[in-house]
Amino acid sequence: MSELARRVTADVEAIRNPKREADHRRYFREEIKTYGLAMPDVKDIAAKYYKELKGDLSGAMGLTEELLRTRNLTLSDVGIHMLRRFKRHIKGAHFPRLDGWVDFLTNWANTDNLCCGVIALAVKDDPSHIESLVEWTGSGNRWRRRAAAVSLVPLVRKGDMLDASFRVADRLMTDGDDMVRKGVGWMLKEASKVHPQEIHDYLVKWKPDAPALTLRYASEKLPKELKVYKSR
Repeated sequence: MSELARRVTADVEAIRNPKREADHRRYFREEIKTYGLAMPDVKDIAAKYYKELKGDLSGAMGLTEELLRTRNLTLSDVGIHMLRRFKRHIKGAHFPRLDGWVDFLTNWANTDNLCCGVIALAVKDDPSHIESLVEWTGSGNRWRRRAAAVSLVPLVRKGDMLDASFRVADRLMTDGDDMVRKGVGWMLKEASKVHPQEIHDYLVKWKPDAPALTLRYASEKLPKELKVYKSR
């Protein structure tokens, strides 16, 4: 671990919260490593190191990668929130490196943080990386499959990449993992804010085969007359 990463870890450990740590472990279904910091504290530490690394994207990416490699939720969040401050500098060329980081994700929280805050920026800059997201849907790693959908959330929310969202959803609509089902449902829900009729029609097509959970999540923001639910 670099000196910088050791300093981040020391700052986190200095305000470790054992009670919230236990709460976090009960909250997540999967086993996690955490220091139990509240999100405002995470963001404060991220801001501190952003100021130190401002103008040094390479250094910031290196630090974020080190923190992600610990597979500790708190340290990962510090790194990701710091890197999110470099959003104007995240480009499509960074995607291959970000692709590797997906292997360090351990739960839905740091998956969504990395995908919505960083990976989505690289995909927006170079939409050819949608092909990689489609490939991720076939991964044996549940977080990579969830990442395929969640990386599109900030983009479809603005009305963009609807066709890409359908390509990803086509491969995940019958996924057997609840975390993946919720991820694809969230993606379609966000798309429905701009394209309600298209999402309704898509859900109707999938209604016979899609899990009720996915249909329910995807329908949440649709007008009442366009909601699609599984028949009882």
